[in-house]
Amino acid sequence: MLTGRRFFIAGVAATLAGAKSLFAATQRVSPQTKRFPSNADPTNPINQPDDIPPLPPRNPKAQLKENQKNLRRDADRLLQSAKDLKDEADKTEQTDVLSLTLVKKAEEVEKLAKQIKDLARAY
Repeated sequence: MLTGRRFFIAGVAATLAGAKSLFAATQRVSPQTKRFPSNADPTNPINQPDDIPPLPPRNPKAQLKENQKNLRRDADRLLQSAKDLKDEADKTEQTDVLSLTLVKKAEEVEKLAKQIKDLARAY
């Protein structure tokens, strides 16, 4: 019985080694990699990948201004949502069960607060 197990384990090891070598062979990239599709003409300047214009540099001041505008807008929405949440909480009676609208408004406030926190950390 022990020889059966040994042969089985040796067979599995040999299979894994063979599979590894086959997988490694398929992953190798040849040094002569084509840069153009098979039907493209490499002499045509339109097919040159280096002719793609670079993206314009980002203006950090404009980005900061945009972030500040978004931060203020989100803060106003958060304030309004928090007021709505307080009004809803004041309307509910002192019971053990919260209303579904109260829970939804609390989740909305949480979501807005996280959004503002992430925006503020971007500075």
